[in-house]
Amino acid sequence: MTPLFPTPPTLEHPRGLVKVWLFDTQATIVDQIMSPVFSDEAASFLTVQADVELRGRYSSRGRKVTFVHDWRSVTSYESKARERLIDWGRAWLKDSAHVTVCISDKASPFVRIAAVTGVGALRMVRMPIELAFDLEKALAPLRG
Repeated sequence: MTPLFPTPPTLEHPRGLVKVWLFDTQATIVDQIMSPVFSDEAASFLTVQADVELRGRYSSRGRKVTFVHDWRSVTSYESKARERLIDWGRAWLKDSAHVTVCISDKASPFVRIAAVTGVGALRMVRMPIELAFDLEKALAPLRG
């Protein structure tokens, strides 16, 4: 999968499972899962390493964060990863401006059901979240 931006990521998983770009002006994180399996290892990278950066740069300064998750490469996931991501979303509830989760329009029914269920669980706690199949609307403000 081609990285979303020509600039190097702000953070990158040591084994290349996840790339993360942070855009300070917009208080936005864009993460891209590079593996077909959304593993607990990848989820841990987002919910620990990326989380530390987000809190230090944005929420600790009173800024709400926009999240753009590019998970189009994902064809399966580990249940621990899904649980970790939902818990992370809940922890960011008061500090989230908006969340876009992008999966492939060719995602398996297994992945689609998991995404819809996860988004639904976060909507129930009033998270401003949407499921998308196209990233362009979410990325346009970051591309110039």
